Amino acid sequence: MNPTALFSALATVVSWGGGTICDKLAVRDLSPQGLLLLRSLIAATAISIWGVAGGLFGEMSTVGWVPVTWVIAGSLSSQIFGQFMYYRALKVAPASQVVPVTATYPLVTVALAILLLGEKLTGAKLLGVVCIVVGIILVSGLGRNGGL
Repeated sequence: MNPTALFSALATVVSWGGGTICDKLAVRDLSPQGLLLLRSLIAATAISIWGVAGGLFGEMSTVGWVPVTWVIAGSLSSQIFGQFMYYRALKVAPASQVVPVTATYPLVTVALAILLLGEKLTGAKLLGVVCIVVGIILVSGLGRNGGL
Protein backbone atom coordinates (compact mmCIF):
# COMPACT_ATOMS: atom_id res chain seq x y z
CA MET A 1 0.00 0.00 0.00
CA ASN A 2 1.39 3.40 -0.88
CA PRO A 3 2.05 5.88 1.95
CA THR A 4 -0.89 8.16 1.07
CA ALA A 5 -3.32 5.23 1.06
CA LEU A 6 -1.89 3.86 4.31
CA PHE A 7 -2.11 7.24 6.06
CA SER A 8 -5.67 7.75 4.78
CA ALA A 9 -6.74 4.27 5.91
CA LEU A 10 -5.21 4.72 9.37
CA ALA A 11 -6.77 8.19 9.72
CA THR A 12 -10.11 6.55 8.85
CA VAL A 13 -9.63 3.94 11.56
CA VAL A 14 -8.81 6.58 14.18
CA SER A 15 -11.71 8.83 13.20
CA TRP A 16 -14.25 6.00 13.03
CA GLY A 17 -13.03 4.58 16.35
CA GLY A 18 -13.17 7.97 18.05
CA GLY A 19 -16.47 8.79 16.38
CA THR A 20 -17.99 5.64 17.84
CA ILE A 21 -17.13 6.77 21.35
CA CYS A 22 -18.73 10.16 20.64
CA ASP A 23 -21.82 8.41 19.23
CA LYS A 24 -22.09 6.15 22.29
CA LEU A 25 -21.88 9.15 24.60
CA ALA A 26 -24.45 11.09 22.53
CA VAL A 27 -26.94 8.23 22.28
CA ARG A 28 -27.21 8.21 26.08
CA ASP A 29 -29.29 11.40 25.81
CA LEU A 30 -30.63 11.15 22.25
CA SER A 31 -32.81 8.61 20.48
CA PRO A 32 -31.12 6.79 17.61
CA GLN A 33 -33.33 8.79 15.22
CA GLY A 34 -32.36 12.07 16.89
CA LEU A 35 -28.67 11.20 16.74
CA LEU A 36 -28.95 10.25 13.08
CA LEU A 37 -30.76 13.50 12.24
CA LEU A 38 -28.37 15.74 14.18
CA ARG A 39 -25.26 14.02 12.88
CA SER A 40 -26.58 14.10 9.30
CA LEU A 41 -27.42 17.81 9.52
CA ILE A 42 -23.95 18.61 10.85
CA ALA A 43 -22.31 16.46 8.18
CA ALA A 44 -24.45 17.94 5.39
CA THR A 45 -23.60 21.46 6.51
CA ALA A 46 -19.87 20.76 6.74
CA ILE A 47 -19.78 18.92 3.41
CA SER A 48 -21.78 21.70 1.72
CA ILE A 49 -19.30 24.31 2.94
CA TRP A 50 -16.45 22.08 1.75
CA GLY A 51 -18.19 21.63 -1.61
CA VAL A 52 -18.66 25.36 -2.12
CA ALA A 53 -15.09 26.15 -1.04
CA GLY A 54 -13.66 23.42 -3.27
CA GLY A 55 -15.88 24.09 -6.28
CA LEU A 56 -17.31 20.58 -6.17
CA PHE A 57 -20.85 21.56 -7.12
CA GLY A 58 -19.71 21.98 -10.72
CA GLU A 59 -18.64 18.32 -10.70
CA MET A 60 -22.09 17.31 -9.44
CA SER A 61 -23.77 18.98 -12.42
CA THR A 62 -21.99 16.64 -14.85
CA VAL A 63 -22.82 13.35 -13.12
CA GLY A 64 -25.11 11.00 -15.04
CA TRP A 65 -28.23 9.31 -13.67
CA VAL A 66 -26.69 5.86 -13.30
CA PRO A 67 -24.08 6.87 -10.69
CA VAL A 68 -26.65 9.09 -8.98
CA THR A 69 -29.01 6.11 -8.72
CA TRP A 70 -26.25 4.01 -7.13
CA VAL A 71 -25.40 6.82 -4.71
CA ILE A 72 -29.07 7.11 -3.71
CA ALA A 73 -29.28 3.34 -3.14
CA GLY A 74 -26.05 3.32 -1.13
CA SER A 75 -27.11 6.33 0.92
CA LEU A 76 -30.50 4.87 1.79
CA SER A 77 -28.94 1.51 2.65
CA SER A 78 -25.86 2.50 4.61
CA GLN A 79 -26.13 6.14 5.60
CA ILE A 80 -29.76 6.09 6.69
CA PHE A 81 -30.91 2.56 7.53
CA GLY A 82 -27.47 1.21 8.48
CA GLN A 83 -26.51 4.18 10.63
CA PHE A 84 -29.91 4.18 12.35
CA MET A 85 -29.62 0.48 13.21
CA TYR A 86 -26.02 1.03 14.38
CA TYR A 87 -27.11 3.82 16.73
CA ARG A 88 -30.00 1.66 17.93
CA ALA A 89 -27.54 -1.12 18.79
CA LEU A 90 -25.22 1.36 20.54
CA LYS A 91 -28.16 2.61 22.58
CA VAL A 92 -28.75 -0.81 24.15
CA ALA A 93 -25.37 -2.59 24.11
CA PRO A 94 -21.72 -1.83 24.89
CA ALA A 95 -19.73 -0.28 22.05
CA SER A 96 -17.08 -2.97 22.56
CA GLN A 97 -19.66 -5.58 21.53
CA VAL A 98 -21.55 -3.65 18.85
CA VAL A 99 -18.57 -2.46 16.85
CA PRO A 100 -16.98 -5.87 16.24
CA VAL A 101 -20.28 -7.29 15.01
CA THR A 102 -20.89 -4.33 12.69
CA ALA A 103 -17.32 -4.66 11.47
CA THR A 104 -18.33 -7.89 9.74
CA TYR A 105 -19.71 -5.89 6.82
CA PRO A 106 -16.77 -7.04 4.64
CA LEU A 107 -18.40 -10.49 4.69
CA VAL A 108 -21.45 -9.00 3.00
CA THR A 109 -19.24 -7.10 0.57
CA VAL A 110 -17.31 -10.25 -0.39
CA ALA A 111 -20.51 -12.27 -0.86
CA LEU A 112 -22.21 -9.58 -2.95
CA ALA A 113 -19.05 -8.95 -5.00
CA ILE A 114 -18.96 -12.65 -5.87
CA LEU A 115 -22.70 -12.92 -6.57
CA LEU A 116 -23.36 -9.60 -8.29
CA LEU A 117 -20.03 -8.41 -9.66
CA GLY A 118 -18.63 -11.77 -10.74
CA GLU A 119 -15.53 -11.55 -8.56
CA LYS A 120 -13.75 -14.80 -7.77
CA LEU A 121 -13.58 -16.39 -4.32
CA THR A 122 -9.87 -16.95 -3.83
CA GLY A 123 -8.17 -18.85 -1.04
CA ALA A 124 -6.96 -15.56 0.43
CA LYS A 125 -10.51 -14.15 0.50
CA LEU A 126 -11.84 -17.33 2.10
CA LEU A 127 -9.09 -17.21 4.74
CA GLY A 128 -9.96 -13.56 5.37
CA VAL A 129 -13.63 -14.47 5.88
CA VAL A 130 -12.69 -17.17 8.39
CA CYS A 131 -10.43 -14.71 10.25
CA ILE A 132 -13.22 -12.13 10.40
CA VAL A 133 -15.69 -14.64 11.83
CA VAL A 134 -13.23 -15.99 14.41
CA GLY A 135 -12.15 -12.45 15.34
CA ILE A 136 -15.74 -11.33 15.88
CA ILE A 137 -16.47 -14.31 18.09
CA LEU A 138 -13.37 -13.60 20.19
CA VAL A 139 -13.70 -9.81 20.46
CA SER A 140 -17.46 -9.50 20.94
CA GLY A 141 -17.93 -12.33 23.41
CA LEU A 142 -20.46 -14.13 21.22
CA GLY A 143 -21.18 -17.55 22.60
CA ARG A 144 -20.32 -16.56 26.18
CA ASN A 145 -22.42 -15.15 28.96
CA GLY A 146 -22.50 -11.40 28.60
CA GLY A 147 -22.10 -11.52 24.83
CA LEU A 148 -24.61 -10.11 22.41
